[in-house]
Parts: sequence; structure tokens; C-alpha cells
Amino acid sequence: MADFFNVISPPEAIDLMSKNLSVVDFELINTEDSFGRILSDPIFSQEESPSFDRSSMDGYSVRASDTYGASDALPAYLELAGEVPMGRAPELILSPGEAATAYTGGMLASNADAVVMVEHTKISPSGLLEVYRPVAAGENVIVAGEDFQKGDPVVGQGHLIKHAELGALMSLGTTKVNVYRRPNIAVISSGDELVEPGTQLAGGKIRDVNLYSIGALVENLGASANRFPRIPDEYDKLFEVANRAAQISDMVIFTAGSSVSSRDLTAKVINDMGNPGVLAHGLSVKPGKPTILGMSGGKPIIGLPGNPVSAITIFSAVVAPLIRFISGAKETPIDKVIEAVVDSDLPSSSGRTDYVRIRLAYDQGTVRAVPVHGKSNLISTLLSSDGYVEIDADSSGIYQGTTVEVNLD
Repeated sequence: MADFFNVISPPEAIDLMSKNLSVVDFELINTEDSFGRILSDPIFSQEESPSFDRSSMDGYSVRASDTYGASDALPAYLELAGEVPMGRAPELILSPGEAATAYTGGMLASNADAVVMVEHTKISPSGLLEVYRPVAAGENVIVAGEDFQKGDPVVGQGHLIKHAELGALMSLGTTKVNVYRRPNIAVISSGDELVEPGTQLAGGKIRDVNLYSIGALVENLGASANRFPRIPDEYDKLFEVANRAAQISDMVIFTAGSSVSSRDLTAKVINDMGNPGVLAHGLSVKPGKPTILGMSGGKPIIGLPGNPVSAITIFSAVVAPLIRFISGAKETPIDKVIEAVVDSDLPSSSGRTDYVRIRLAYDQGTVRAVPVHGKSNLISTLLSSDGYVEIDADSSGIYQGTTVEVNLD
């Protein structure tokens, strides 16, 4: 068993756990259902895209050489030979001095090698097309294969399928994809002081927060949260529920009571679930020091602090990367980080990582990180903040005016 509070840093914790983790298996699904899923196999284009030369503008397909020298003072005059309707192959061939109406995304007339934008033209009283700007060969044209050549990589393994990826796959006719299964994460809340949110409080009881907030954070990562009914600080009940959770889940997260005895109970349960048991008991962080990390039967077992602010902060900093790992994700979402200028000094104690809650403010085009002051167990601290700033263990703090990265909730 790991010594109580033989603390390690968050990066060490993530590295320690990652060495023992494996990625969930995969499943074949319809591409139309793949939004928000993670690819288990890379996708390569099976065809050229586009499959034909197409106009990128509304206008007229022309032979570029017929427009050379055109200007407002001396336009080029072309005969209109007809049009190429959308979704139709061209049935006309341009002769020198001819043009055909073209539509955005449509095919060009045969022999055409450029498109004149409609706003650079006018129809003369005699029905001729007046062209006021010359075009070069290939101008305003997307050529066949310009987007993707056959065999080109489209979306890589471990990549999250968002709207752009979904659209690209559909455009290439990829109707089925292999994606990693959504990890099933068990969330167990324990503590003699905890009651249902709808309960009238009395005698030192508090309403359970972590079961719901941690479950929501799990689901926000694309995993499935399996919330177990809260249980008291009793070893037999906690051990039975934990073992059942480990059998049907890919990860087990405890949110234990705030007392030392509750944390000891969680550590004992993790050790008794099977080797290797507790790997680390305590992180060199504030808040969130009493975090427990363990493994049993190849399943990661995490014991979060009972303090809601600590639990949520440690989840974001340590647990979320582990869930992304077993999900097969190879990318950290960059939309969860924003640069901001610190509004005031942020002191810190060297030797530990500090997570300081931050509220974002916008001041004359500058994003400012305003510290949210308050005791670490106040839920209002979470409501008042947009995320947190991480102060490295080697640092004694951050000075006002420093540009920092804010990790968004």
C-alpha cells in the first residue's frame, strides 16, 4: 500500500496511471451517428474530391484567353452559348469567343478553363456578355482532386469527429466508420454526512454535489457516467458496490467524504479490490491533496476529495486526461484553454502545484484573468469562476500582468 500522503505531482500521477491503462475496444457505426465519437482507424479517401472541375463562383465559364486585356474602358465581348445546369454534365462545347452560364459548385462548359465572376460582367443590349476583368486559366475553378486525391488521409486515428470531419466523410461517401466504444465510468459517492438533494437538512447533513457534478463532467468528455446510489461510510457496503462497479465499468471514481477516516476507508477498499491497489495516496497540489490513485484488474480506480471544488479541479487536471486516454483520444481539446492577463498577483508555495480559480473579464480588447477569492469548499467559488490557472510547483507565484493559460471548465 502506498504511504498516506506520500505525494506526487499531477504529471507524475497521469504518467503513473497511463502506464497501466488500455484503450477500450471499438465498434462499427454509421457515419451519420459518429458526431462526438473518436475514430479507432484512420480514414483515407477512396476517390478524388471533387470528382470533376467545378466553379467556385456564380458567373460564366470561359476560355481564359478570350478575356485577356479586358477592362472597364474596353470590355471583352463574348457570345452566350447557353448554361450548364447544376447537377448536370455539360452538353455544350465552347468555341473561341463564347461563354456559358456557370453556377457555384456546378460543372464548366467543355473547353472552358476559367470562370468570370458575375459581378465583373454585364449583358449588353444586343445580348453579348461584356467582361470587365480578365481571368487566368484555373481562376475561380476547383479542379478535380484538388480537395482530396485517392489515398489521401482524411481523419486520423484517435481524432474526435466534429461537424467538419463528419461533413468530409459524408462528402467522400464514407458511410460507416470504426470508433472507440464510449467508456463506461462508474461514479460512487460515499459519506455519512451526504443526503439526497431534495432532503431537508438537519444535524450536520449536507446535500450530495459530487455525484452529479462529476457525472456531468464524465459525460462532457463523451463517456457514459454510471451513477451509483450513495452509500454510507461502511466498509462492507463500499467494497461490495466498488467491486460490482469495477466489473461493469472501465473506470471507477469514488467521491468520498471529507474526513480522514473516509479517505482511509476508500484507500482500504481500493487495496482490497485486487493488485496492485493504491498506487499513490496524495497529490502535491492545492486544492485536492487527498486524492487516491489505484488500479485493480486493469481498471483505474480514483478516489477524489469530498470537497466539491477540489473534486472538480482534480477531475479536470488529472482524471480527464486519463478518461481521454482510455477513450482512444490522441488530442487535448484546445478550445478548453484561453490566454489571459493576470489581474493581480497570484502567490504560491514552492513544492506544490496550485490551481487558482479564475473569472474571465474583457477589458478594451484584453482578456483578463481575475482571481476568485474564497474558501476552497464554497460552491459559490465554482459558480463565480470560468476555470483555473495552474501554478507550477517550481514557481513561487505569478505576477500581475503576466499572460497565462486559463483551463476552462
